[in-house]
Amino acid sequence: MENSQCEPCKARDNNNKPTHWCVICEEALCLQCAEHHRVQKMSRRHELLDINIKPTYINISDQRCSKHDNLSFEYFCVDHESLCCKECQVESHRSCQKIMSVDIASKGIKSSQSFIDAVELIEQVLMTTPTIIKDRHTLIESIESEANFVKDEVRKVKEEAITHIEYLAKLLLEDLKLKKDKIVTNAKGQIDELEDIKRTTKEKKDTFDIVEKHGSEKQTFLAVHVHKTVLDELEERISAITEKTTYSSIKLNPNLLKKCITSIGTIEIKELPTATEFVKRKKRQSQIPIAQRQHLPSFIQKNAIIGTGDVGGLVVSDKDELFISSTLSIFQKKILVYDNNEKLKHEMNLTFPPGQIAIFPCQNKGIITSSRIYLNIFQFVDFQTYKVINEISIEGCQGGGIAASNENICIGTKGAMKVLDHNGRYIRFIKMNNDKRTPRYIVLDKSGNIYHSDSEVVCCTRIDGENLFTYKPPDNKMLYGVAVDSRGYVYVVVQNQSVCRLNPDGTFRDLVVVNEDSKRPFKDICFNKDCTKLYISYEEGVLVYTRQ
Repeated sequence: MENSQCEPCKARDNNNKPTHWCVICEEALCLQCAEHHRVQKMSRRHELLDINIKPTYINISDQRCSKHDNLSFEYFCVDHESLCCKECQVESHRSCQKIMSVDIASKGIKSSQSFIDAVELIEQVLMTTPTIIKDRHTLIESIESEANFVKDEVRKVKEEAITHIEYLAKLLLEDLKLKKDKIVTNAKGQIDELEDIKRTTKEKKDTFDIVEKHGSEKQTFLAVHVHKTVLDELEERISAITEKTTYSSIKLNPNLLKKCITSIGTIEIKELPTATEFVKRKKRQSQIPIAQRQHLPSFIQKNAIIGTGDVGGLVVSDKDELFISSTLSIFQKKILVYDNNEKLKHEMNLTFPPGQIAIFPCQNKGIITSSRIYLNIFQFVDFQTYKVINEISIEGCQGGGIAASNENICIGTKGAMKVLDHNGRYIRFIKMNNDKRTPRYIVLDKSGNIYHSDSEVVCCTRIDGENLFTYKPPDNKMLYGVAVDSRGYVYVVVQNQSVCRLNPDGTFRDLVVVNEDSKRPFKDICFNKDCTKLYISYEEGVLVYTRQ
């Protein structure tokens, strides 16, 4: 947008010098128009910048569909992670299940993984390019210096070889020049390309800085997705340069056999990888909010459910009810149901010792495993009538964890997870990295990612089998129950003694709960529906921790 005139004044044929720039309207304003802009109902919340700090290169609102006469992007397809105009929706996304307006999709974009990835990539490219450019300049100086040294050596050898050596020296110098020029030309070409990458990245940085600090969420959302292709291209270009970058040197390899001399040496190039690295960012799902880096919640014990007997597993339903599998004795094997105030609502008697429980979302049904490792029994339960409606046996699943989504059931087995439908029919097999370990605790997030622990590691795996991260605690401590909060942080019971919190990328964050009573070793863990309560089971009950 041109900044030489106030836009409203220009429309009235007045020529006033602008003093401010509106980020939302993207137009320059004089002092008087800026004052009006601040008090008008439609624009009083708009961010006004001093015209002098507006970046030269910025493109926020010029983000329209190039396929359909620059129609504005009004929709976002979650299935394809793409912006759509009205025509795009009709032509290419008619059968897509998840279409939403840009206004809704852009909510929380500044804390989304897609925006964080874009900003981090820009910063990474801007940090890497100066280093590589400096390295290339150093290479040129070094090559020039080494080439001059080789010339001196060539002249010394030439004096000993008289006429025949003169001829060979000429060939050698020509070879030297060709190889040196090739290296220098290549290095200069890389420098030119890096300067272009740096310039383009700086332009994108200006745009993202503005939308992050002053733009609307819609503008931020549009910026992320419109510039996604350019950022991906920058990433590929800088990665390709880094992978191909070598540090060359030139030395003379002399041949002093005068009697049968046919050459006085060869020009050799020794190429070594440089110390500069560029690691590509991890591929993450777009529009998945990540937790803020500060102000993470803490938890303090406020209540306890005692007298449950041996707790095999626990889970919270859509109604925010806590389901506990309990074995009080060989005659008392139950499912206990508590409300959000930890008051017992219902008891269901079972014929075998229950293990872990999975509840089908938006249904009053679930599945229960056996706590005995020699039993392969799985019971399907109607939690409205509290009756067993089906029973199946699955080989190789003794002691494995269980979790359920809207469509599938995930069951841990040795070295893998079996995926079944809600009737217990086999669908697929997800292989684990360690074929000797069994996922004993399993939980799913809203995106369908599978979090599971096998006593040694906790992993996050996509439903297609791709491993997103693996965390192994120091000192080979044992791992037990695992849970995920609404912001993507992972909580895992460590060595029966504490609950640690992992970042969404699987790196250690902090300890959330420390067990002060060695007689009550922690085992399983889950959150209530809004993640304000943390339930931790031990052998004789469940501790209730409340978010602070």
